[in-house]
Amino acid sequence: MQAKLLECIKFIIYHCCMSREKDDFYPTPDYATHGLIKHYDIRKGSTHVWEPACGDGAISKILEKDYDMKVVSTDLVDRGYGQSGIDFLMETKIQAPWVVTNPPYKLANEFVMKCLDFMEQEQHFNGFAMLLRLAFLEGQGRHDKIFSRKAPSKVMVFSKRLTMIRGDHDEAWYGSGKMAFAWFIWDRIESDTVLTWIND
Repeated sequence: MQAKLLECIKFIIYHCCMSREKDDFYPTPDYATHGLIKHYDIRKGSTHVWEPACGDGAISKILEKDYDMKVVSTDLVDRGYGQSGIDFLMETKIQAPWVVTNPPYKLANEFVMKCLDFMEQEQHFNGFAMLLRLAFLEGQGRHDKIFSRKAPSKVMVFSKRLTMIRGDHDEAWYGSGKMAFAWFIWDRIESDTVLTWIND
C-alpha cells in the first residue's frame, strides 16, 4: 500500500508540479530506433543520414553502431554529442539524403515543414523519418499546413506506448511518461499513406 502511495506521489510531482524540460529534451529509447530500421529500412536509399536534434546521441549512436550508418549529428543545444549551435530551422542546405530525428515536440510542425521544404528544393533529399506523438495526426491546422501539402508515406504506430524520460532527471525518482508514439515517414518515391504497427 505504501509503495503504491509513493508511486502516486511521484506521478503527481512529475506530471503536475514539474514543468516540461526546458528544451523538450526527452532522449529516444533504443528500441524506438531499432523499430524504425526493422520495419522501414532507410538504408535501401542511403546509409548517410542527418540527425538535427541529436541531443545526447540516442538515435545517432544506434544507427552508427548497430546499422553501420554515417550520421551527421547536430543540435541547437549542447548535450555533449555532435555539433551544437546548429539551428535546423535556419539551415538552407541538406547535410544528408535522409533526416531521422525525434524533434522537440513544441517544434514538431516546424521540423516537418522544414523537411518538406528540403524535399521540394533538393532533388537529392530522399525523405525523413520523425518520431512523433500519435496525436500529431490530429488538427485542422496541421492538415492544412502539412498533410494536404504531402501526407506521410508511412505511419508506424508503436503498439506499446514508449517510455519517455526527461533528459535532465533520474527515472528512479521522477518516474516515466508512457505516451502513444509513431514513426512518421515521408519518402520521396512513395505517395500513398500506409498505416502499420510496431509490435515487437
